[in-house]
Amino acid sequence: MPLNPNVSGQAYALTVLTPIVPGHEQELRDLLERYTDESSPFARLPRTHFGRWVMLDDFVHDGEQPKPDRLTSRYLIFTSNFDGGRDSYLEELCALPEAREIWSHCVGAPASGTTTELARYLEHNQIRTGFFVAAYPNATVRHVKASLEQRDALVQFAMDAQRMPPDDLKREFETRF
Repeated sequence: MPLNPNVSGQAYALTVLTPIVPGHEQELRDLLERYTDESSPFARLPRTHFGRWVMLDDFVHDGEQPKPDRLTSRYLIFTSNFDGGRDSYLEELCALPEAREIWSHCVGAPASGTTTELARYLEHNQIRTGFFVAAYPNATVRHVKASLEQRDALVQFAMDAQRMPPDDLKREFETRF
């Protein structure tokens, strides 16, 4: 079986490119810019290591090419790295009301279809990843967060224990860890 370039360990890399409906660019930009870390739909998708939307207006012309390349449309690029398989992740993503609102500004998106129809639309517009290396290929988001919490607790312990006598230090370490 050939290797899947979208997979690194248990992590999956998804890239979706969808053309934006002409005239919807500013409304979509305003919608995306109002999300914060806390209000982002990704905050409610616990399998997400990383996710973002980027609007691509056109290619940058550096002046070295004799004739600049131009896009025929503006595009919404969606990228996400997450735990597990693509299909179940797309179902979870597309069940969020923000997903339908965001992709309603894209050409061909199902206007009032089901979660599954929106997921199939995104699957249809997926771009195969050429090369993907996950920072923690076998660690889930939950495991990474737990490790970071443990690291923070250990740093705090090291700071608290600066002047503890050895017996107290041992007892405190065993209590905390």
